[in-house]
Amino acid sequence: MNSNEIKCEGLHVTEGVSGTWFYHLSTAGTNARGLCGERTMHTAIPLSSWGMKSHLNERYCAECQLLGKGELLAAGATISA
Repeated sequence: MNSNEIKCEGLHVTEGVSGTWFYHLSTAGTNARGLCGERTMHTAIPLSSWGMKSHLNERYCAECQLLGKGELLAAGATISA
């Protein structure tokens, strides 16, 4: 599936399987792939927490952020430029 074909409706945060505290966005109903195509798994982090950093130094996928920008803003997330 081409990234441009993905509809960003019903997104949730997922965690990448390759690194700890690296987050992606996935469409509702799946935890297996981020919008960017990377393999992901379930996490309980709410969409509104996207972009927040703590002592864990969380990181967020820039491609997923771009593809899901509208949903993130609607959820009240703080996104970087």
